[in-house]
Amino acid sequence: MSGLQSKFFRYGESAEEEVSEAEARADESFARGVFDAAGELVRKEHYRKGELKQVRYYAGGLESIIAEHARDYPGVEFAAVRTESAPEGFRWTFLARFAADGSSLGFITHLVDPAGSELMTLEYDAAGDLRVITKDWDESPDESGMLFEYGSDGQNVLVSDLEYGDSLNFEGVLQAMPDPAFYADGLALPAALAGTPIPAVRDHFPR
Repeated sequence: MSGLQSKFFRYGESAEEEVSEAEARADESFARGVFDAAGELVRKEHYRKGELKQVRYYAGGLESIIAEHARDYPGVEFAAVRTESAPEGFRWTFLARFAADGSSLGFITHLVDPAGSELMTLEYDAAGDLRVITKDWDESPDESGMLFEYGSDGQNVLVSDLEYGDSLNFEGVLQAMPDPAFYADGLALPAALAGTPIPAVRDHFPR
């Protein structure tokens, strides 16, 4: 495809940061984004310790992505990514993950807030069955916060302090949260999205 251009990114405290290729490659983990002539992201290569670990595709049909990936990146895992807008500036991001041979590794759904932070993650197996839900809370972008983990039924199973690695009391933490109803149930959404459904991830990847 003609007219493609590359940009390099390293992972900052709360988001990716565009840097020069030399700066990116000096870090342990970095990404190379490939953009079309209109500036739209086509795919992104994710590297760790100099090795390509995964390629994420943001454009193109699923079947063509699978075929082109096998040709261009043999032996590398990949994912197709789709997005959907939600009320009040939120958005949903959906990933279909694949092994290098094109077999499904499952699906992931992220709920992203208006500031660009991932608040909620739902992980599904290859059959599309929900396995685990996690929700993040950070008091500020520069500080590690808490991770809430839930089973597929929405019941909390663990609260972790990400700074100190401690397990916390769920009921005690819940009362101090700014939106306790969101964290009380893994399947609940933020107050701004109350009454809206969690989109079906597989609907975004027809084959």
